[in-house]
Amino acid sequence: MLERAYAWIVSFASHPRAVWVLALISFAESSIFPLPPTPLLIPMGLARPDKSWYYATVCAAASALGGIVGYAIGYLLWDTVGQWVIETYGMAEQAQNLRAQASHYWFWILITKGLTPIPFKLVTIMSGLIGYNFWLFMLASIISRFVFFYMFALALYYYGSQIRTFMETHLRTATFILLFFLIGGFFLVKYIV
Repeated sequence: MLERAYAWIVSFASHPRAVWVLALISFAESSIFPLPPTPLLIPMGLARPDKSWYYATVCAAASALGGIVGYAIGYLLWDTVGQWVIETYGMAEQAQNLRAQASHYWFWILITKGLTPIPFKLVTIMSGLIGYNFWLFMLASIISRFVFFYMFALALYYYGSQIRTFMETHLRTATFILLFFLIGGFFLVKYIV
């Protein structure tokens, strides 16, 4: 079953509309969508390592733009949508603490969280909630998202064939590694951060 799913994702990765889907997922992940774009970015980069930088740029730009929606949710829709998203991740108490004291070091939180598997939507919504300076928010979002996705592009561009061989020969291990980082990000948010 894993081999069929992997083959389907890789075949979709070279679909003519795959870049649009990648952009849409990246955009939505920064505000409301629960899954990151990396499960699609990696197969697309493996299928076309020469386009890894382009795919990473699409992800980064769409993610930074999607962060504006997350910011708006926190700033304008906290009582409805924003609070629901934060509570879904078990961060309600941390949100209240951040509102009181985070503005002094929020720029560095944005950059740090944007470079981790922790869902980026949490910091975009919180940025709007605490009324953080919008232009500093955008600067930090752009820096962190481009660095994050360019790290993937770098690995896919230079080591794409080795990564693809590893994934095809050790698909269960590769799937476990990807799930570990995805679930690990949610675990960090819920129990540690």
